[in-house]
Formats: sequence, C-alpha cells, structure tokens
Amino acid sequence: MTKKVVIVGAGVGGLATAARLAHDGYDVEVFEKLAERGGRNHLLEDAGFKFDMGPSFVLMPDFFEEVFSYCGESLKDYLDLRIINPSYKIFYADGETLTVYQDSRRTREELERIEKGSAKQFDKFIQETARIYAIVKPLLYQCVTFKALANPYYWSLVGKIHAFQSYWQLVRKYFKSDKLCFAFTFEAMFMGVSPYQAPAFYSVITYTDHVQKIAHPMGGMYQIPLALENLARKFGAKINYNCPVENITQAGGKIYLGQGGRQIEADYAVVNADYAYAQTDLLKRKIPDYKYSCSTYLIYLGVKKKLSNLSHHNLFFSKDLNKNLDQIFKEKTIPLDPSFYVHVPTVTDASLAPTGKDILYLLVPVPNLMGAKDALVKHEDRIRSLVFDKINSVCGCNLDDLVEVEHCFYPEDFIGHYNIKYAATFGLAHNLTQSAFFRPANLDFKINNLYYVGASTQPGGGLPVVIASSRIVADLIKRQR
Repeated sequence: MTKKVVIVGAGVGGLATAARLAHDGYDVEVFEKLAERGGRNHLLEDAGFKFDMGPSFVLMPDFFEEVFSYCGESLKDYLDLRIINPSYKIFYADGETLTVYQDSRRTREELERIEKGSAKQFDKFIQETARIYAIVKPLLYQCVTFKALANPYYWSLVGKIHAFQSYWQLVRKYFKSDKLCFAFTFEAMFMGVSPYQAPAFYSVITYTDHVQKIAHPMGGMYQIPLALENLARKFGAKINYNCPVENITQAGGKIYLGQGGRQIEADYAVVNADYAYAQTDLLKRKIPDYKYSCSTYLIYLGVKKKLSNLSHHNLFFSKDLNKNLDQIFKEKTIPLDPSFYVHVPTVTDASLAPTGKDILYLLVPVPNLMGAKDALVKHEDRIRSLVFDKINSVCGCNLDDLVEVEHCFYPEDFIGHYNIKYAATFGLAHNLTQSAFFRPANLDFKINNLYYVGASTQPGGGLPVVIASSRIVADLIKRQR
C-alpha cells in the first residue's frame, strides 16, 4: 500500500521534498496557507514590474542540479540559470568602491587598489575556504543528532573547519584593511547574523560566490519555486493553496494535520513552516531560548528609466559598520546609519520590468522583534530618505521623481505573511551553538515520522542549503520503509 506524506508549507524546502518523495512513489500532498507557492521566495506584480520579494541570488548551482537529477530530470529543462557579471559592487561610505567580477583576475586588481598585497592573500584565502568547503559540503546532506557527538570522526573536523573561530577572525588572518574584511564577511548578513558571531566555516559562502560565481534564474527568482512545483506535480504530488494548517498530532501510529475543521491522516508529515512557529503554534510546545536572526525592512521600487552606475547586486556600507552591527544585534535599535543592499535584477533580466525601466529591491537589516527597543515606524521616513540619498549620489538622479511603483515590507509582515517567529527574516541565527549538531534536527524526537525542512533546521539557511535539507528528509523517510 502506498504511504501517504503530508507537507506543511509550499516553500522551496517543502516543494523540493514533495518532488523527491513523489518521484520515490509516495502519495504526497502539500498544504500551504498562502495563495501561491514559494514562501519567502514570493512574487509581487504591479504595473508590469515583477518583484522577487525574498531571496535574490543563486549560489551553489550544483545543489539545484542535484534535486532535479534525483528525480531523473535536467535542471536546464526547468530553469535558465545565468552567471552574472560583475558579481556585485560595494560602495563604501568614503566614496571608494570595490567591484567583484566573474573574472577573478579583475577582482584581484580591485583588491590591490584598496590594500597592496591583497591579491596574493585573496588566493590564499580562497585556497583555505576551498579546503573547508570540501569538508563541509558532504555534511550538508546529513542530519547530525546529539548521538553523533560520540563519533570521533565529527570531532576530528572541529579544528579543520575552524569551528571555534568567527567568520571575521578567519578573514582577518588574510586581510589588514577593515574594508576588505567586511567585503569578505558581509555574506554573514545574508544569514541574518553578525560576522563576529558566525562561525568561520560559513566562509564557504564567500568561496562559492568567488569561485562558483553568482547566478540569476531568467524570469526571476520566483522561477525556482515554480520549477520545483512543476517537478513535484509531474510525479503526482497534490498541492493545496489557501489551506493553513492549525495543528499537528499523532494517534495510533498515524500523523494528523488539523486543517479547516478536518483531520488529515498520513503516515509521514514534513513541516516546511518556520521551525519555532511550528513548535509553539502547531505542536503547542515550549521551546528553548533560541537566538534569532535579524529582521529586514524592504522597499520595492519600479522606476521610470534605467539607472546608471548600479550592478545587479550592490552593497552600500555604513560609515561605522561596527556601530551598525551593534545597533542591530546588541542594542536592538534601528540603525542610525544603516548598511543596505540594492538588487537591480533588470540589469541582467529586462523581462522583469516594462521596456526601458528598472526594478530596485532595497533591503535594510534591522533588529528582529524579540526584545526590540525601537520601532521601525518611527524611523521609516529617515531611513528611506537616507537610502534614497545614497543611491541618488551614485546614480546622479532623484529617485523620488522616478518612482512609478512602490511597495514596502515590514518586520511585522514576516509574521503575518509567513509565520516567522519574532520577524526573524532568516530564521534561527547561525551562531556556533545553533549550527551542526546544535541546530534543530530534521526529525522530531517525540512524534515518530514527523520531519522538518527549511532554513531553521539542519543544515541551515539559504536556498541551496534548504534544498539540501529536502534530501536529508527524503532519505530519512525512505529508511523507514
């Protein structure tokens, strides 16, 4: 008899899991509270502009290829991934810039402008992060529980991956300039954590964007959940939208989802909802004192003309980055002079906006709402003005005169739309005590046949790693046969 699997959430992790298990012959049904697929990888359309609301870049394309090859399919039949060039551009507060190119020779020239001798140090840094990546990559497809702590093999890796060093400490070994140290650790912010708190092994992200490069799916990031849904449906998965799940219980060896006044019975359940929310709201449990990632304030702009001097990905660094980080992660106040990120996907993909126009996606890291001492609403006009002024100075324009469409997404929206606990955009923080063995496992220890996939479980956040978590869950379920 075919085993029934129910999946809570049609985010990237839930859809990838659905595709794998449907391919493996399970009867798979997905329940999503929203009207569309994708979770945080969502789409907003207005006046011909197509705004990707969440993730904005593709790293580790081999992880994307793996989920399709697992199902006997070719990624190229579902997604058109293009390596972008330049990879990104950094704007420092003093007017200096650093452009990272697809061609690393040009990147080395950029580094030398800022710090003499840094090109050679860059090569050494990449060599070291490549070594770490070779160790870490296989672990991204494993669920390591506390039992694994007894295995000497895992302990032998601790020193090899610099587990007790911070991301910042590792990079500081290679570069003297704060400008370059921040240039090689800003990726920590895309996990919602300070580079001073993220363990050094997360430097594999820096390795991937410099060596494997950064890709863009033509048609926008929303093509990723769309492709995964198509893959899942091809093998018979059923996907239900506007179907929020209220609770999860177990009785008589079966899993039950409470949904719309009915109880849906299954042999296995996979939760792609935010992990902390699932524990407190769906399972009615008390949870540990977790640390959470920062939140974000997002502005989506459709502008009337093409802007100059911006790349596909752009980072504007605060004059005082240390103070900026302290305000977000320690003081829990809205930054006075925030660093921010500007995504201009129309540099690569003109299909996302009407002819001759651009999209700007502005992301400002702010504190999550757990113990927040300040409210964004009090500072919104100031931050918007500050961000616009910096972009204006680079582009030689007045953004206010060019805005045709504008939408904002606030920390509270992460709770209302996606059930993200404390509006922590990136889920549980990626500090040492919430990584590897210490991050929530992909299986429940109280309810048999209940599993977790997504950013706050093992192995961690980011689209490729979330896709890896779907492989972990599929493998765990298949072992129960």
